[in-house]
Amino acid sequence: MSRKKVFNGKRLKIARMYRGKTVDMLAKEININKKDIIAFEEEKYKPTPENEMKLANALRFPKEYFFQMDNIKVVVDSTHIKPESRIPRVEEISYKEKLVMAHKILSFIEGYIQFPEMNIPTNLNRNDDIETLATKVRRHFELGDGPIGNVLSVLEYNGIIVTDTNVNTKGALAFTQKQTTDKNTRYIVSLGNDKKSATTRNYDLAYELAYMVSVEAGIQAKKFSKDEFACVFLLPEETFLPDLKDVNEIEDFVELKAKWIVPIWAMILRGYQLGVINYKKYMYLMNQMDKKGWSKKEPLDANIKATSPVLLRKSVDMILESGIMSGATLVDNLASCGLSLYPDEIESLLGLKEGKLAPKVKRDNVTKVNFKNKK
Repeated sequence: MSRKKVFNGKRLKIARMYRGKTVDMLAKEININKKDIIAFEEEKYKPTPENEMKLANALRFPKEYFFQMDNIKVVVDSTHIKPESRIPRVEEISYKEKLVMAHKILSFIEGYIQFPEMNIPTNLNRNDDIETLATKVRRHFELGDGPIGNVLSVLEYNGIIVTDTNVNTKGALAFTQKQTTDKNTRYIVSLGNDKKSATTRNYDLAYELAYMVSVEAGIQAKKFSKDEFACVFLLPEETFLPDLKDVNEIEDFVELKAKWIVPIWAMILRGYQLGVINYKKYMYLMNQMDKKGWSKKEPLDANIKATSPVLLRKSVDMILESGIMSGATLVDNLASCGLSLYPDEIESLLGLKEGKLAPKVKRDNVTKVNFKNKK
């Protein structure tokens, strides 16, 4: 006798937060009483079949999703969002839920594809100054002392997962979570709306790396200047200092930007940190940035384009190209693991091309197949 499916109220709450909706917003959108939605989430009583369909359609999740249990569990150990973030609280929560969902899919894929193990220095000390910490990280990553052309590639190579699911979302900032599953612990970074500028992306990811360093070194995040770390990490004193020798005007930094792939304002700040630029000159240069409109859009931003994350995308490509699974079977097998998601949702989370997994389907149900045992 088959087991009767039971509506999972926790899944309703997750789906609502994932879509960045408050209870009030959802209630008004689908014309269901707010108290009823809260009762559904708290599992005090179950929605009618009609309301189940309303909820599934409004939240853009297959109906089956709300009757599944979490077979892949992810624990969020810590979260870092920039203090200057002005995005609504519900959107922040949405971003966090997307990273958790991405990690669940990653855990499934790891049954078939071996990802790089997370490789963060273990010799970081809370008593180290920022220059020392940045040097330790550079040495551990074998980066030398020159420009880092692509921080994204460095992080992915060292087992740090990066997603671009929010890269086109207006106002989105890069942020990071430290997450643990039964298998391992990883840092997962979500890129912000950086307009795909390589210099901005490099700096943002160096800033997020600073958060990881503070956690691993046991330093309170509020007492650790991530801006300072990012500048030191990207612009080492021994090699960057000589480049500042003949720099006097704001225009002189444009050529340096092309070399170091770092925002102009960050190079000015680094020069000030090193004592090459005094406070008066620092303020003058920053005022020049404002007058020229470079505070909003710097020169070369449109010319030096960032690359996209590849780790998740290539893992799926390997599964499909090797014939382990087709795109449709991957979607079905995820459903059998308790992750009924529409193909385009999975594509968005993993940075895949639209239609990579399956053609568009009617959003009413997900056909499931038995999960195949891994060999």
